[in-house]
Amino acid sequence: MNDDDRNGQPGLALRMRREVRVISAQHRQLDEFYARVADAVHGNQPDAARASFARFADALEAHLALEDGLYFPALRGLRPALGPDLEALCDEHRQLRESLAGVARLFDAGVCADCARPLERLGGDIAEHEGREEGLLASIQKGSTR
Repeated sequence: MNDDDRNGQPGLALRMRREVRVISAQHRQLDEFYARVADAVHGNQPDAARASFARFADALEAHLALEDGLYFPALRGLRPALGPDLEALCDEHRQLRESLAGVARLFDAGVCADCARPLERLGGDIAEHEGREEGLLASIQKGSTR
C-alpha cells in the first residue's frame, strides 16, 4: 500500500498518476511546436516563424499556467514535502516567461536571424526544465519525494 492510500487519498493518487502522463504529453507537444518555430527561423521564413512562435508562446503559457494553478497545488496537497521542489519549478516558470517575452520582442522586430540564438537558449532551458519536472514526477510515481 502506498502513502496516498494510507493517507485516505487513493483518488488523488490515481488522478495524479493520470496527470503525470498528461504533463509529459504536453511537454512533447511543446517540443513539436518549438521545432516548427526553429525550422521556420532557420529557413528564414519570417511570416511562418512569427505564426509558429505565437502558437508556441500561447501553448507554453497555457501549460505553465496549468502547472502553476492546478498540478503543482495538487502535488503540494499529495506530498507536502515537495513544497521546495515545486517552488523552484515555479521560479523557473517565471524565468521561462521572461525569456519568452524577450524572444517575442525579437520576433516583433521581424528579423529571423536575430531570433535564432535566443530561441535556441529558450528551447534548451525549456528542455532542461521539462527534464527536472518529469524526474520529480517519476519519483512521485515510484513513491519517493527525491
